[in-house]
Amino acid sequence: MRRFLLLLAVSGLAIVLLACGGDDGNSAETFPTTSDPARNIPPDQRGKINIVVAGSDFYVGENNFVFGITDANDLPQGGATARATFYDLSDPANPKPVFTVAAVQSAPGVGEEVRHVHAGGQTHIHGGQDEDRVGYFTPAAFDHAGPWGIAVEATLKDGTKGVASVGFEVYAKPNMPAPGQAAYRSDNLTKADVKDIHEIDSGEPANDMHDVKIKDAIAAGRPLVIVFSTPAFCTSRFCGPVNEEVEYLHDLYKKDVDFVHIEVWRDFDKKELNPTAREWLIWPDGSLREPVVYVVDKQGTIYDRWEGPVARNIMEASVKAVAGGATR
Repeated sequence: MRRFLLLLAVSGLAIVLLACGGDDGNSAETFPTTSDPARNIPPDQRGKINIVVAGSDFYVGENNFVFGITDANDLPQGGATARATFYDLSDPANPKPVFTVAAVQSAPGVGEEVRHVHAGGQTHIHGGQDEDRVGYFTPAAFDHAGPWGIAVEATLKDGTKGVASVGFEVYAKPNMPAPGQAAYRSDNLTKADVKDIHEIDSGEPANDMHDVKIKDAIAAGRPLVIVFSTPAFCTSRFCGPVNEEVEYLHDLYKKDVDFVHIEVWRDFDKKELNPTAREWLIWPDGSLREPVVYVVDKQGTIYDRWEGPVARNIMEASVKAVAGGATR
């Protein structure tokens, strides 16, 4: 039985937590053996941290994997150093370590407050978010579908050391559009299509990423960045900060790259989705993930994708690449 825990709030850090199925032999408590870091650890490092998977659409191929770290009291932890080992759990009795990689912190909205002046003259303060409300990204290439696990060795900013593990599912193919696939030629609404900008942007003030239709950017051979988020209604509390990070990149790269914000909800109270969000984000089972950021190259192919708490330090290399003409 496959079990999904969606949009689980952990001490204010709302994330998408995926628990993978089969039977209890695939649980985080039982998959590690004495040969891996989650079991072979000093007693004083046990129970010091917890790991929460902050994405869900992991598939065979290259992925941007994201997780959160909490302490023994389930309080989110930023500023940690972390190393992740990924395990093949095809045989629950014999977990197989496959690869190990260092994680990079992604802290959307964290840092000194900066006043950003929008095209309409409105001022928006960026930064100042909780420095512990972060994610940790690693590249992860999975060679087969099924149950996998991650064990993280972390040192928190106060010096606490700990190891924890959790299981997750890898799909045979992505459930949302993914790198290497053609981007949808969406006819999204722009500010020219509406009387009130807040029809297509729940943020206050609205951002400056509502001038371009996705289909027009692709037809013109313009690379673009698309951020799907709902700043006023985001369950994960990451949408506003992620938007800020994309806006920062917009200001740096708008000469060579188009930027599009797609508000997830047409009518939040009625749970009516924006058609473009439905086109891109809905899984085959009808569920929804957000926020999600896409980078599309000049040929209209998806170049990169991130789910969850992504910040500029994670995204900028791909944005800079497509700005310079790189293609997938």
